[in-house]
Order: sequence, then C-alpha cells, then structure tokens
Amino acid sequence: MRLIDPIFIVTLIAIGQACADDKVCLGCHAMMLQFLSKEQGHPAMTLGCGTCHVDHAQSSATNRFGHFLTAAPSELCVTCHAEITKKEFVHEPVEKDWTLCHSPHASLKEGLRAQGNALCLECHSDALKAKFETNGPVKLFNGRVTLPPRSFPNLHLLALQNDRGHPVSNHPVLRKQDAEWPALSCIVCHRPHGADKSASLLVTETEDFVPLCERCHK
Repeated sequence: MRLIDPIFIVTLIAIGQACADDKVCLGCHAMMLQFLSKEQGHPAMTLGCGTCHVDHAQSSATNRFGHFLTAAPSELCVTCHAEITKKEFVHEPVEKDWTLCHSPHASLKEGLRAQGNALCLECHSDALKAKFETNGPVKLFNGRVTLPPRSFPNLHLLALQNDRGHPVSNHPVLRKQDAEWPALSCIVCHRPHGADKSASLLVTETEDFVPLCERCHK
C-alpha cells in the first residue's frame, strides 16, 4: 500500500474539512486538496468522499456507475439539488449526467467546464454537428468529458457567425452592456437547468417568446 505523505494529514486537520476516512483517499488523490485548501471545492466534499464514492480499495467494491460512484451521477446530484428536477421541462444533461457541464469536486463557478457562452456552444453549435453524428465516443471540453455515441440526437444546433444568428438572423447572442442595450448571453435568455411552461427553458418561463423579447425591445 502506498504510504501517506504526512503533509496531507496536516493539511486536512488545518482546514477541518475532510473526515478521517478521507486521509486514505487523499493519499492517492492528492489533487483534491487544491479544492479543500483554497475553498474552491463543492460543498458536498466537506461530507467526505464516502458520500458519493464507494471504497474501491475493498475487494467487494463495484464500479457499476464509473468512478466508483454509489449511484448514477444524476441520482447523486438530486439528493442535494432536488429543486432543479422539479421543473416541467428539464435540460437533457441534467436528466442524464450533471458532470457533463460541472466538475463534481469544484465549486459552482470554478467547476463549470467552460465559461459563458462557450459552455452552451460546446454542444449547441452547428460547427460540432459532425462530432455528434459519429458512431464513436464524443469528446467534449478538450477531452475532459466523453459521451457515448448518439447521446443527444435531438440537439438544437445554432448556426452562428461573429456571435450573431439566434433566435433570428443577425441577432446577437453575446454582447456587453452599453448605453442602449443590456448585456446579452445564453443565460440571459435561457435557464441552464430547467423551466416551467417553456420547452426552450426561457428565463421568463412562458410558452412564447414575446415576454422575453419585450424585456429589451419595449
């Protein structure tokens, strides 16, 4: 068995955020200390590794869900974030695997796979159409995420040029605030996780776009 560097134990005691059983885990997974020591970690980490993972050092441990998780990623996340799945329409990655968009160990801001529109366009840009139509695994976010073939067959793809082209031709999808217009990005108009009455996940949670358009075009 690999010896545990004493500095790991000292750090854990100092920050007071990991349970005693986690010392063994961190003997091999020392990279997790960066989240704990810099307070950039997912709050669930303070509950201990065993909250989401089985002890794979035990001969009886199974890896049914990958990464020795105790349940499928979507089921694990719901135990703390149940309110997100109570919406009438839920974003498909939320239903399948939240870790597509979020690193499970980092905080909300630090753990996003990409920032701003780049997160959404990793899947919703028509430039990636061929990637999602292959019969092989799909690599996203510079290889940090791997999806099985044909994971999202009904993706709504956007044909954008110079940050324009949605929801109508020449409409901006990214813009800084100025004297005439407010700032604009994907999440200004769409909820990333789910919405009521809106299959398009509009922030207004309405069936049509009019209330949303009227927020800028009065």
